[in-house]
Amino acid sequence: MYYLGPEGSYSHEVSLLFSNLIKKKVKIVSKQTISEVFDEVLKNGIGVVPIENSREGPVNETLDNLFKKQVYVKYEIEKKIDIVLASNKKIKNVEEIRRIYSNYYAIQESRNVLNDLNKEIIQVESTSKAALLASKDLKGAALCSKFAANLYNLIILKNNIQDGLNITRFVVISSKISKRGKKTMLFFIVEHKPGSLYKALKEFYKRKINLTMIYSRPLKEIAWNYYFYVEIEGSLKEKRVKKALKELIKNTVDMKIKGSFIKI
Repeated sequence: MYYLGPEGSYSHEVSLLFSNLIKKKVKIVSKQTISEVFDEVLKNGIGVVPIENSREGPVNETLDNLFKKQVYVKYEIEKKIDIVLASNKKIKNVEEIRRIYSNYYAIQESRNVLNDLNKEIIQVESTSKAALLASKDLKGAALCSKFAANLYNLIILKNNIQDGLNITRFVVISSKISKRGKKTMLFFIVEHKPGSLYKALKEFYKRKINLTMIYSRPLKEIAWNYYFYVEIEGSLKEKRVKKALKELIKNTVDMKIKGSFIKI
């Protein structure tokens, strides 16, 4: 069973793509938020969530859930994001629109067109929710995918309104850790004193392990303290990775290994 974002979301599209790639018939269950997907994965099944956008960077809700919960990454999938402006079919042109619904990321990724349109912007939790609202609003439109526009019977007023090339990376998550793949994900906390991060990262340098991502997020419980999200090249089955992580744990306050994963 797969759990993913709202029906009509980009996560929904990626889940269908993933099902085709692995050539398995699966039951797909939509949830309203990323956090809900994680909660369901803890009970049963696997999920599909966005983790990073090429224009806006990491998806913080996904990172915070990965850091807090015993959920692991198995696969990553990249998808080119094409955003459309869509509305109820009774709207004939853009001039009739008074407001535009969408989620934070789609709004940020379409700023140039939105500035030119000069309409009221209403932020909602997902692009599929935006499409649903637009389907009921004779003065509203949505920034969403073509998939969502078709699902909610909308007419597309403008195609490809995103600002340039826009790619989102999605991950397939599970309650079981995977040790095979070309990359490995981990989270750690270091002591809040000079040289702590250097001591942690030098273990990768010593073994010529490339870091493909490093990003810090605030620890919600302690002000001005952070956890680090890191992706490295190599799998948990490799000796050099095993040795690096064995030494890394000595130089961290807390370390959470989220598994090795495959790009498909």
